[in-house]
Amino acid sequence: MSFTNIDLVKKHIREHEQGSVKKENVACRLIGEVNFQLPHVMLQTGSDKVKAKEQNTPQQEAISFASSDTMSLLHPDIIPDTVVVASDSSLGKIFAENEDYSMDYENGEITRIIGGSISAASSVVVWYFHFRIYVKDTDYRIDYTKGLIKRISSGAIEDGQWVLVDYTAEFSTLNDDVIENAIKEANDQLVQYIDTIYANSTEPSLANAETYLAVSILCNIKAMEVMAQITGVSTSAQVHSVSLAWAKMSGVYSDQAYELLKDFRKNPGGLCSPHAVRSTK
Repeated sequence: MSFTNIDLVKKHIREHEQGSVKKENVACRLIGEVNFQLPHVMLQTGSDKVKAKEQNTPQQEAISFASSDTMSLLHPDIIPDTVVVASDSSLGKIFAENEDYSMDYENGEITRIIGGSISAASSVVVWYFHFRIYVKDTDYRIDYTKGLIKRISSGAIEDGQWVLVDYTAEFSTLNDDVIENAIKEANDQLVQYIDTIYANSTEPSLANAETYLAVSILCNIKAMEVMAQITGVSTSAQVHSVSLAWAKMSGVYSDQAYELLKDFRKNPGGLCSPHAVRSTK
């Protein structure tokens, strides 16, 4: 009898970003055509966006809300906290974000907030900086499986330039079959440890303990997966730290599990081993 289930284990996986995770603005310095190791492996194909700020002066645009309360700027991928919106080019009145207008930075859209200081159908002037987006296989190459990125010398990324990378990391081995097998293995460990009188118990602590053991097993799988991906490819300390983080998390969950199980463990029975006693005479 299992004390936990796939849904409980998945809950812990999601809480600790062990299923998939979207990362934004990971800073990378691309030197020559040398691979840079990202903090994750097993990236989702096509989820990457490589960008950089290249403007020295802000983009300026005059827009009107006459046709809609939401207007598109000339450029998407606006850099957060660089937007200024004013009533005119002389900055006669400066409007406040989230009070007078809201921004969709990724899509480059500005929305007039009804009830704010920007009147319906009025015009405003907007200043902003936007990212330059680089093109895969023209400006850079990326290995999704190994989490490696490098510049292409003929592309637009300068040698030694810092760029920011967005991507989604997928931990594809953690599907339902793998989780179910981890639960079975955790159940075997738990049954071997606890007294048989608790075999059909509904104690919440047993369910939690088995959940923690299953998550510990899955963390070990991830630690080994990361190491397998980089063997013979990179000795980056950053990559090894990713594997070590998974291993440490496995240990934390295992310790928590056995802390919960200590009140349910088997009585070893039998006589205690004799101890030598020092004479006081």
